[in-house]
Amino acid sequence: MTPRPHPRPVRLGLAAALWTVAAGAAAAQAPRTPPPLENVKVLSGWDATQVRDEMRRVSEALGVKCDHCHVQGNFASDEKRTKRVGRRMFEMTLALNRGSFTDFTPAEGESRLGRVTCYTCHQGAAIPKSSAGAAVWR
Repeated sequence: MTPRPHPRPVRLGLAAALWTVAAGAAAAQAPRTPPPLENVKVLSGWDATQVRDEMRRVSEALGVKCDHCHVQGNFASDEKRTKRVGRRMFEMTLALNRGSFTDFTPAEGESRLGRVTCYTCHQGAAIPKSSAGAAVWR
């Protein structure tokens, strides 16, 4: 007759296995802290979450991905012309909103830029939809 294993080691082994799975699941769900922002000039009064949210809106408004303006692995770099032009576009958009829409308050989840946003002119295209002056930005 074969001896039966003692139930305590089996229960301990099962508990250890469950703990390992639970710890792995918790680690997988832990939020990753994004790196701090560098070289933010125009949106400098905004916190990191606000800047990242606006960058997502810009990406959608222009129909492009981050690497259209940013050097991957070095988002602070000003190497790409499109980033330098984009910075001027932010300045223009903020000036338009300050001068013409001073009473506008964006709703939760909307662009903090104001009533005029990147989408106003771009409407999902990297080159603004309006033909007036579009060649200037190419």
